[in-house]
Amino acid sequence: MNLERVEELCLRYLGQAVNPLVPVVKLHAYLEREDADQAPSMQRLLDFLRPHAEIVVLDGPGEDDPVGTEGFAAAGIMMGPRAMVKTRVPSRAQMLAMMFEQIDEMRDKLDAALEEANQSQNTKWAAQVAEAIIRSEQLREKIQQMARAHSN
Repeated sequence: MNLERVEELCLRYLGQAVNPLVPVVKLHAYLEREDADQAPSMQRLLDFLRPHAEIVVLDGPGEDDPVGTEGFAAAGIMMGPRAMVKTRVPSRAQMLAMMFEQIDEMRDKLDAALEEANQSQNTKWAAQVAEAIIRSEQLREKIQQMARAHSN
């Protein structure tokens, strides 16, 4: 797939995605669906996106960030690189709202899983789900602390 086609497909996908912050792995999968034989590798796609004038790539938290990738991963949120069209960059408040929305959705699923585990009397599963719920609440609190620290 030539770079012009990659650019066209990326801008179209990023411009139409419901969530403006698209995991690059999803963008890559879209390119593979469009033309599996010609789709660039994940690394080549990132190398193309990073210097692009109309696209911003966010690598997510690093190990030294307050929450860090492990905190998100423990709560079931993968924080690999994400891309968005610069004209769709959300405000800090919108970003926080999206993060809290994802945590709330995850919490709803965890609550349902806990209820199912309790009904099936699977104590090991129930304990694991309860632990994931605690981690999701800890993640929510860390994000709230970061938001408060940045608003001061």
